[in-house]
Amino acid sequence: MSLTSPRYRWPNFAIIGLSLSLLASCGQVTPKGAVSSPSGSQAAQTGAGTRSIPATPPEPVQATQPTELPTEVPGGLRAQAVDKSIPIILVHGALGFGRDEFGGAVKYWGGVHDVQEDLRAQGYQVYTASVGPLSSVWDRAAELYAQIKGGCVDYGADHSAKSGHTRSDPAKCYAGFYPEWDADHPVNLIGHSLGVATSRMLIKLLEDGSAANAEGHNLYTGGRVGWVKCMMGISGPVTGTPALEFIDSVIPALKGLLFAFAVSGEQTGGDAIYNFDLGQFGITRRPGESLSDYTDRVMASPFMNSKDSTIWDGSTDGAKVLNAYVGRSSRVKYFTWSNSDTSRGLLTGWAYPNPTMAPALAVFAYPYPRPLVPGMGNVYGKSRYGTVTYDSSWWPNDGLVASNYMDAPPEQVTLRYTGQATQPGQWYALGRLNGWDHTDTVGLLTLRDVRPFYRAQAAFLNSQ
Repeated sequence: MSLTSPRYRWPNFAIIGLSLSLLASCGQVTPKGAVSSPSGSQAAQTGAGTRSIPATPPEPVQATQPTELPTEVPGGLRAQAVDKSIPIILVHGALGFGRDEFGGAVKYWGGVHDVQEDLRAQGYQVYTASVGPLSSVWDRAAELYAQIKGGCVDYGADHSAKSGHTRSDPAKCYAGFYPEWDADHPVNLIGHSLGVATSRMLIKLLEDGSAANAEGHNLYTGGRVGWVKCMMGISGPVTGTPALEFIDSVIPALKGLLFAFAVSGEQTGGDAIYNFDLGQFGITRRPGESLSDYTDRVMASPFMNSKDSTIWDGSTDGAKVLNAYVGRSSRVKYFTWSNSDTSRGLLTGWAYPNPTMAPALAVFAYPYPRPLVPGMGNVYGKSRYGTVTYDSSWWPNDGLVASNYMDAPPEQVTLRYTGQATQPGQWYALGRLNGWDHTDTVGLLTLRDVRPFYRAQAAFLNSQ
């Protein structure tokens, strides 16, 4: 399917319901990729009230040619052989979910397709992690460690006390994807969205540990150098996202997304269709509780205002603190893909969402004129806590993340990858995917098939 053609909706009543529910949650009625009436408009319900999104930009835009999704191995394989024995762990972003949630009808990695099983068919060892959808990067990293190595999650005594939750969760004990995991048996990590920060935090704790949380031989004793060989980030908010400045509009959109996915999972998944995995905070789904009531209870809980959450770590202020703590490993190779689904206004320079962007994301991306609260496409001023100043470099985006801030933290040098030999401790930018929004890059809310892309990335990582 040509990338310039409209994106067709998933062809069954469940996915149509997903689309309509998601659009309704954001006050929009035009399906992704559809052509709107030039005189029409879309309305977005946000914390700032109702904001109208014109069907077409109010100024000429500099159209960008969509990128054909790369299916060749970046830079070629050079002389190295692909070692398919090195496990690849897929780490989802915020609001992500496991393979069995939503009745297994939709995969976070692949959507209507299945990236994990496709890569396994190519001979790779691939595992899909399922960590807290709204949990902090620290808690997610602790859960990721337990899932790979095996055992019960340990959030650390000091961290747990300061965060106001229990040190463990009896529901989070695992056999382990790869119990033999150590420096002689490393893994490669592929993270999407907040999965990038989660992977980086895991590397930090593996190598440096945390003295205040170290006990016995737990994750926080550190010294586990070489356990991760490479990390690849896709659509990663490495400096956070201004989208989380507008929490009043984030919450309804998150709820709409969950209810939409539930359409396909409720029939077979019952009460297990989705789990926020917040047992450490004492928030679990009650017997017989509807997804709606469960979600409302989570969104109304003190957790949502906690700094031990995705909302904080994913913000630009939180990410700045996180980056200062996490740094980078001198033993790990870092690779990133950035993406954008906006076009530049020729008069203002604002970034307008392309017609192919998911409407739910366009609500965040659209550059609303003053006095309305700005969107990602024209964000200005300072972040909520004043630690980040927004300028035009933040405007191009994929609906949730600023495209120019996906490669590496500003204080760390990024090299453009052109096929050269790579070195540990260095960030390499593999390229930018234009015409691809935040969910497209994992195959969600689209019919695009991303499996060939991930075959190429697996071959690349495992040839390093």
